Amino acid sequence: MDLSSIFSDDQTAIIGCFLALAGCGLIAAISFHFGPAGRQAKQSTTVKSGTRSVSIQVSTTVRPETHEDRKAA
Repeated sequence: MDLSSIFSDDQTAIIGCFLALAGCGLIAAISFHFGPAGRQAKQSTTVKSGTRSVSIQVSTTVRPETHEDRKAA
C-alpha cells in the first residue's frame, strides 16, 4: 500500500502525528499498569443480596513517606 498515492504529504504527516500520540499513550498506560501506582493492593468483594450482586473494589494508596529512601541524582 503506497500512502503517497492515497494521501497528500500534509495528511500523511497528520496521520503520523496521531499514530505517535497513540503510541505514547499506549506506552504511558503500560508504564502506569506495571509501575508503583498500578501495583496498589486491590481487593474485590462481592456482596449478594437476594437476586442482586454488588461488586466493591477497595484500593490502598501509596504514600510519599514510603519512598523516603529514594534520592534524586
